[in-house]
Amino acid sequence: MQKLRPRSPYEKLGGYVHLPRLIDKAKLHRKGLLNGYNYKTVGFDKHLLAFLKLNGDAFEEAANRLEDDKAILQWVQENGIKHSNEEVEHWNKEMISRHPDTAAKKARFTHFLKEAGGDGRKDIRTYFDLIEFDEGRLK
Repeated sequence: MQKLRPRSPYEKLGGYVHLPRLIDKAKLHRKGLLNGYNYKTVGFDKHLLAFLKLNGDAFEEAANRLEDDKAILQWVQENGIKHSNEEVEHWNKEMISRHPDTAAKKARFTHFLKEAGGDGRKDIRTYFDLIEFDEGRLK
């Protein structure tokens, strides 16, 4: 059985990395396919919702009610905070380059990397890369 996976965090919509992934998670969550994982309150999902100043429940409702990515992006643009292209690019770079920066985070990162089958890999340094590896998009 194939595992359902949201899109890559590197994918962009409206200039924002991670937004297509957030849309997918909202839809999977509504269908009960995230196994109780509350995506709206942790990690990149939480960071993107905060950056856009969007309520997670309202976003989830819109993502499931609206027809496609274009309509969801329009809803985001109408309901979220407006950012300049420079602010969006800065935010994107910050998210893409996030890596474990404390001993505890490094230990947790290493643990997840090992669980994903990447024990000893030195090329996987960022959280985005760990997600890509874990979900089979990075070999």
